[in-house]
Amino acid sequence: MGTQGQASAAGVDAPPRLTVSPLPGRGGVRAAGEIGLTTHETWRRALEEAVREGEAVYDLELSEVTFVDVAGVGALADAARRLPEGRRFVLHRPPPTLRRVLELFWPDLTAIEVSMS
Repeated sequence: MGTQGQASAAGVDAPPRLTVSPLPGRGGVRAAGEIGLTTHETWRRALEEAVREGEAVYDLELSEVTFVDVAGVGALADAARRLPEGRRFVLHRPPPTLRRVLELFWPDLTAIEVSMS
């Protein structure tokens, strides 16, 4: 995979970036940066690929994600709901706000597991 969302303009601060790259040796990806308005498409593409994968457990290493807006968490929840029975996402070290939003809006979503290790 290895996708990146970014835009830039001369003389203007670059908008937030998100990079997504495969995890070596296991099914999943590492994301780094921010998941917000300018990076939603990159995040959605990564989640769509995750849904298509055949792994029972799909790891999302999120320790380098600094921000996730509610729409980004919603995209994750939507992708998790489309997983076939018995499959799940394991979120590794997600930002605290992502965990809180999941707990508030999707407390019974069993296809997402949060790991702080």
